Amino acid sequence: MAEADGTERSRRGFLGFLGAVGLGWLAAALYPILRYLSPQAPPDPFGEDGRALVEQIAAVEVSRPGMGRNGKYGNRGLILFRNQSGTLRAFDSKCTHAGCNVAFEGERIYCHCHGGTYDLDGQNIAGPPPRPLTELGVVEEDGLLYVFRLTGGTGSEVGS
Repeated sequence: MAEADGTERSRRGFLGFLGAVGLGWLAAALYPILRYLSPQAPPDPFGEDGRALVEQIAAVEVSRPGMGRNGKYGNRGLILFRNQSGTLRAFDSKCTHAGCNVAFEGERIYCHCHGGTYDLDGQNIAGPPPRPLTELGVVEEDGLLYVFRLTGGTGSEVGS
């Protein structure tokens, strides 16, 4: 009888060990899947100094009034142009209706997805967009363009 109890204990210990190993393996297999499926906060496009380098647009490409282009900052789209008074203006290119990218078209900013139209101040003037575009501040330093968040600006918050 003593021998049967010893065998029973070692069998229970072995089965407990197998269960623990199986649970550990299952947790190790599920962890990357859960990390992939869980929503991650988008990275802040503005660096530690609060500004982001404008990509795909050189300062010379917007040197005269009426010149403008679509580009990027961080991993986001951007519209940058020089208005008729010579001031550089920048807007996040995410349409406030459905999140499509809008395009600079000289006298207006236009969303080709659903026909939303914005004026050169970023105000929604036609179509379904419910809010103005998010305006960004823009500076030129040493031939490079940088954008930064405006406090109290119009439109939705960048990064949301």
